[in-house]
Amino acid sequence: MRVFGALKRGAGLRRGGRLLAAALAVVLLGGAAQAADPIDGLGGDDLLADDLLAMAPEIDEGRNWYLRGDIGYVFNEAADFGAAGHAPLDDAGVFGLGVGARLSDLVRVDITADYRGPADFSTRGISGEASATTVLGNLYLDLGTWHGLTPYVGAGLGASHVSLSGFAPAGVGDADGWGFAWAVTGGVAVTLAPNWQLDLGYRYLGIENVAIDGIFSDLSQSAHEVRLGVRYLFD
Repeated sequence: MRVFGALKRGAGLRRGGRLLAAALAVVLLGGAAQAADPIDGLGGDDLLADDLLAMAPEIDEGRNWYLRGDIGYVFNEAADFGAAGHAPLDDAGVFGLGVGARLSDLVRVDITADYRGPADFSTRGISGEASATTVLGNLYLDLGTWHGLTPYVGAGLGASHVSLSGFAPAGVGDADGWGFAWAVTGGVAVTLAPNWQLDLGYRYLGIENVAIDGIFSDLSQSAHEVRLGVRYLFD
């Protein structure tokens, strides 16, 4: 009961976890049946919170919030316009922002929003420019750190808003629509300072099932992206 009383006096979840770890260590070392005997010089009345905390291992809270910003170059694959056929799509630039959290030494998550600039296309007498805004929820695995370098892999799911403009022949007008988006990614983070990281990455982005205002019913397109980013860690 003294152990549980000490746990109640602990402040916060982290303190409680350390107390519980120490209490288990006391039980394993001394035996529950002999809790009244001194343990390493500690009498029953001395088995207080501070003593348990001194014996307990440090438990990492494991959470660091961060902001991120990215720029990159997009190598577009041909767009599939459904019945209108495939159309080569010029390369373009991309930039984005995001917010995330490191849940442990291995796992982190973030939400990103990226804008891909206009890229020219032409298919079956229809031409114009296509741009896309993509929002993804991402999960990453950080694969350890060596000399300030942390390689990682990840995947994301979300949605993309595709905009088509500058149509020829005249009279078609601008159009847009939403579709499903997914991504796989990999790269390496370089520690620049305690709160700053440089992110060198690659992302394969797929955009599917985009309905464009009754003009195209099932537009799909994918791209290879080379990205450069920075992360600022708050704690």
